[in-house]
Amino acid sequence: MTPSEFADALRGYCAATRGSVTSWGRSPERNEQVGGHVRSKHMVWLAGDVGYSPNPRPSLAAARHAAKQLGLKLLRESDHDHLQVL
Repeated sequence: MTPSEFADALRGYCAATRGSVTSWGRSPERNEQVGGHVRSKHMVWLAGDVGYSPNPRPSLAAARHAAKQLGLKLLRESDHDHLQVL
């Protein structure tokens, strides 16, 4: 999946779940500042974080289903959902 295709998939995920992208591409320096993995897909524009405020967060099952339909992997974090290419 290219960064452009990922952008389309992430947009589709947000539309399906009423979420908003809170983090997407990162420089290595910013990735380190936020405690990102050293091989984070954020650094190549193939990962994004989604928040849901003021909307309720979808159930984990619903979020994973929406992500899978778009070819994305979902990781639930304490305050957001992280999506990346499979």
